[in-house]
Amino acid sequence: MSINTKTNDLPTTQTDMVFLNTEQVATALGCSLPTARRIMRRPDFPLIRVGKNMKVAKNSFLKWAETRRI
Repeated sequence: MSINTKTNDLPTTQTDMVFLNTEQVATALGCSLPTARRIMRRPDFPLIRVGKNMKVAKNSFLKWAETRRI
């Protein structure tokens, strides 16, 4: 049995994990990159560190952002 590692052969379902990087978080929040980094370092932010990179699962980010709306 062989495992195909091509990205476009991966199944796309609603349960797939999609991650946002700092730039995407800044765009979504409408803020600068330094501000996005400060927000992502907050204790209540669902941050995932991948080496030096900061990521957030898209579903977790949307849930986090929704609870902070006025």
